[in-house]
Order: sequence, then C-alpha cells, then structure tokens
Amino acid sequence: MQSEIIIGLSWLSYGLIHSVLASNAAKNLLKASLGRFFGSYRLLYNILATILLIPILYIQITTPSEFVLPPSSINYILGGLMIGSGIYLVVVAIRQYNTKQFLGLEPTTSTSLQTDGLMAVVRHPIYLGILVVVWGCFGVQGTISNLVMVLAITLYVRIGVYFEEKKLVEEYGAAYRKYQKEVPMLIPKL
Repeated sequence: MQSEIIIGLSWLSYGLIHSVLASNAAKNLLKASLGRFFGSYRLLYNILATILLIPILYIQITTPSEFVLPPSSINYILGGLMIGSGIYLVVVAIRQYNTKQFLGLEPTTSTSLQTDGLMAVVRHPIYLGILVVVWGCFGVQGTISNLVMVLAITLYVRIGVYFEEKKLVEEYGAAYRKYQKEVPMLIPKL
C-alpha cells in the first residue's frame, strides 16, 4: 500500500507543478526574470513536463500491484478501445490549435476563442481524451496502483480545469462565460 501512496502523491505533485507553472502568476514572474528569453517558455514548459513525467511513469509501470479489476478479454478490448479513442481525441484536439505554437516551437500569438470542432462538443477535449486514456489503462490493467493513478489524474484534471477556466474567463470575458453556458466542460451532452 505504501507504493500506491507514493504513486498517488507523485501524480498529484506532478499536477500541482504543472498547474503552478501554467498559472499567470508564474508566467509573469518568469517573464520578469527571463526577459527576452521568455519566448521559449512554452517549449521549456513542455520539455519539463515530459522530463517530470518519465520517473512517475517508470514507478507506475514497474511497481507490482494487486488486481482489483480481474483481467479478462472484455476488459482488454474495452480498455484498448478507450485508449485508442482517447489518443484520437487528444490528437484531433491538438490539431485544432497551431501545433507549433502549442508545443512552443513558435511564439504564441494572441488568438480568438475557439469554439468549433471538438470545442463545440466539450470545452476541454484534450483533458477528456487524457481521462479516457487513463481510465482505459485501468481497464486493461486493473491494479490498485492504476486505480490510484486514474483517481489522482481525474482529481487533478478537475481541479486544473477549474483554474484554467478562471484564466480563460479573464482572457476572453463575456464570450467565454457564454461559451461555458452553451458547451459542457468535459462530458458531452447526449
């Protein structure tokens, strides 16, 4: 059980670092201290996010854990379909943005609020895709450590979306508030 606690705290710590570094307060502080090098912030942010993810994934994958969801063909199939669908959602959602800007390979320019494509279905399709992927991983490998992972990531996404929404309201104002009323956050309307 100690390893599952470490896994849960690792994912929550990752989420906290991710959110703090994405905050306007951190960006403003770094902009003041980095000066002209701040243009590389998004690229450095993405590199750091990837580097910090590696040890957590290593611990996640190598830690032995008991099954809470018995292995079965149906779990593998449904979990695999969820993983594939979630990856597809993330890729399609990222393509709606300028991918080079998203990755930090080009400077970010001011953009208008995007509400078309997947953004017309849910406000945060990348987060939805990530949730579908991690819950699919639990379906494929229903261990206690994977359950802890999906619960921690789900909690982080929900909290992270709250803060991201505040930034988006600050940036887009009434247009984003209207968008919030019309389009669900993470779960599409049926």
